[in-house]
Amino acid sequence: MSQRQDIEAKLALYDELNGILGAMRSFALAELKRIGRHETAQQQVMDTLALAVQDLAAYLPAAAVSPLTAQNRLNDIWVVLGSARGFCGSFNEDVIRVWRQQAQPGNPTILVGERLRGLLAGDDLIGIPGAESGLDASAAIDRILDAVAALRLDDPAEFGLIVCVRDDRAARCQRLWPLLSHAPASAGYPPLTLMPAAEVAVGAAEHYLYHSLLALLLCSIRVENHMRLLQMENALRHLDEGYEDLQRRRNRLRQEEIVQEIELMARRH
Repeated sequence: MSQRQDIEAKLALYDELNGILGAMRSFALAELKRIGRHETAQQQVMDTLALAVQDLAAYLPAAAVSPLTAQNRLNDIWVVLGSARGFCGSFNEDVIRVWRQQAQPGNPTILVGERLRGLLAGDDLIGIPGAESGLDASAAIDRILDAVAALRLDDPAEFGLIVCVRDDRAARCQRLWPLLSHAPASAGYPPLTLMPAAEVAVGAAEHYLYHSLLALLLCSIRVENHMRLLQMENALRHLDEGYEDLQRRRNRLRQEEIVQEIELMARRH
């Protein structure tokens, strides 16, 4: 194969890669728009549930609002939100670093996302599939809660739940359980409920925990796709630069071939 043919083959490969990366970039853009609308609706749900939990705080069991103690921290279950797919920069490494800095040795940890499981190993680590988009985020939350319930069967003592998530600025940790106690929003008047207030309070707390997890997962998916979009744009820029360089080399070689052909023709005549 001549040098120009080799360049032509590379140009064809660049075209193929450009198409693949362009499709991935479009998917990330579409997901960012969809997740933005989903996050707005989710915040409205969270605001409503927060008011309900505040009104019913006096009826919650002590384990749901108990202050933090050393025992709470020993019984903490960690949930680390990673990515199901790659090509998202330091997204997974960021959450791993913060988790390692703040988790207590021996704390059971649920790794959400196939990429995290590939980066970590250990007997106290439980890997579950993550969410590839906002459309399957609810299914991922169900898997997380099932894993938490399984851990509680092994150790039914009071527990804490901490989530490690990558937000817009950096990776951080947020405690979701026990709930932070709040003064009732209704100025001390007990709420009117059809069912016993204690049952309603527990249900509201469970819904609040579920939707808090969902809000964090949606944030994680949005940031993951934003970082992936940046990676795509950077890769596409490098591809364009490489493609233009190969085109210049191909044109130069073609010009040299034309000059050689003219010289051969002149010699014959």
